[in-house]
Amino acid sequence: MNIVDQPAPEVVIEQGILSGKISADGTTFEYVGIPYATSNSSTRFQAPGPPPSWDGVYKAIYEIYDCPQYTPVGVIGSEDCLKINVYVPALPKAKPHAVMVYIHGGSFIVGNGGKLIYGPGFLVRKDVIVVTFNYRLGPLGFLCLRIKEAPGNAGLRDQIAALKWVKKNIAAFGGDPDNITVFGESAGATSLSLLLVSEASTGLFNRAIVQSGSAISNWAINRNPEYVASHLVKNLGYNTKDPKEMYEIFSKMDYKEITSINSDKPIDLFFKKQILILPCIETKIPGVEPVLTDLPYNFITRSPKNIDIIYGITSNEGLIVIGEETDKSIRERNVRHLLGPDLRFNSENEAIEVANKIHKFYFGEDEISFKKSVNITNLYSHLYFEMPAIFESEYFLQNAKSNVYNYIFDYSGGRNILKFQSTYWNEPGASHGDDLFYIFNGNLCPYNIFREDKKIIQYMTELWTNFAKYGNPTPNNSEFPMKWSPSTKEGLKFLYIDSEPRMGPMPNPEAYNFWKHIYEVHRNFEI
Repeated sequence: MNIVDQPAPEVVIEQGILSGKISADGTTFEYVGIPYATSNSSTRFQAPGPPPSWDGVYKAIYEIYDCPQYTPVGVIGSEDCLKINVYVPALPKAKPHAVMVYIHGGSFIVGNGGKLIYGPGFLVRKDVIVVTFNYRLGPLGFLCLRIKEAPGNAGLRDQIAALKWVKKNIAAFGGDPDNITVFGESAGATSLSLLLVSEASTGLFNRAIVQSGSAISNWAINRNPEYVASHLVKNLGYNTKDPKEMYEIFSKMDYKEITSINSDKPIDLFFKKQILILPCIETKIPGVEPVLTDLPYNFITRSPKNIDIIYGITSNEGLIVIGEETDKSIRERNVRHLLGPDLRFNSENEAIEVANKIHKFYFGEDEISFKKSVNITNLYSHLYFEMPAIFESEYFLQNAKSNVYNYIFDYSGGRNILKFQSTYWNEPGASHGDDLFYIFNGNLCPYNIFREDKKIIQYMTELWTNFAKYGNPTPNNSEFPMKWSPSTKEGLKFLYIDSEPRMGPMPNPEAYNFWKHIYEVHRNFEI
């Protein structure tokens, strides 16, 4: 153990010379807080500027934790936040290293790439380079006015800039620029899923691991971004729907004011997603390279990339959502109908008829209440996470030349942090986000509490790094106790990750058939 920070070898990149430090346990060279692009008031709501260069040696030893975000203690973070962290094995077994780039989650409004959650040690010990980074969040990252000054998807543009930086510079750290796997969870997984269909990310990575997120989920895309923006400025006392006028309002505000805009969701007949600030479908603007110009479903079913993908969910995703509910929010579901914006209907009566079928499927003739918490959790799990991941897997298998692997993380142990936080710790399985703590050894959960936890950590890191190295999570030299078979056009095959891993069938076939019919008939293909 190092009592004081020891310097890591200097690295020379185009921006200048970097120095890092050796991790406390001596296993990792850490280069943190490196600027990969520029964000300030001049690039607000737009693509980031180029990365800065420097004279002398840049000390990459200070984590820059946050892009601006609203927290219970107010706005934290700085607009100059586009920093990247590179973690390199100090005792490499072979070079060049496979590279794993992680996109953090947080509903597109909170989070960072720091070591509080995303400690790299478990993965780096498997002889891969791990990269994490920050990207702009909330209105600064996802205000979408579809004009040149604010085309939308600034946060996704940051992610693309980070991937370009990795592609250009990772060889200097001993990484293989032709063997890059991107992985992400929740909003990070949804971001990655969007990058899979974006032409702007072509050639920047070779494989993807999509954990509990999907570009075709009903919370992935803001289908009416100008309306959302007008709703935001209305809370500031302005009444306009003109994109130019709204831009003038936002551009004159301090970034802390923009970040702290508090806006409740507009109330209407249907109970739609809770998140307002999301990625959007852009219009074509001269001089602006677009990230998304059509709905992800349309891309996947017409011209998908031939990239190998792991898609996965946890077995009880909805626990994280039910844990945030109140009596008031639950009661609101009985006076509004359960439908998302990704469905279309010929009339309001038809929409209500389908909504009533959804209610009956999950709740029978009963009202929605905390007495039905398991039913509510199942609805959230299926609608927001499980079905989108399954459907997207099927679309890639049908339309691309991709190997697709599917998993269900079903383990409940001492590191299921988000399940414990939900207060539903007696429920079976794993909550949304619980799988992260068996991949990362962040400071939030530094200990392995049970022997079984160590086994799951070994399983997860073995599978993830094998996929990154070889494109196969269980190659012939794998230490995993069984073969993970890829899914096929004829049917999905699921690896259930638990103390005793097993290959198994579709997790909830009745719900799958129910939602598949609804989306086949009513999916909204229009922007």
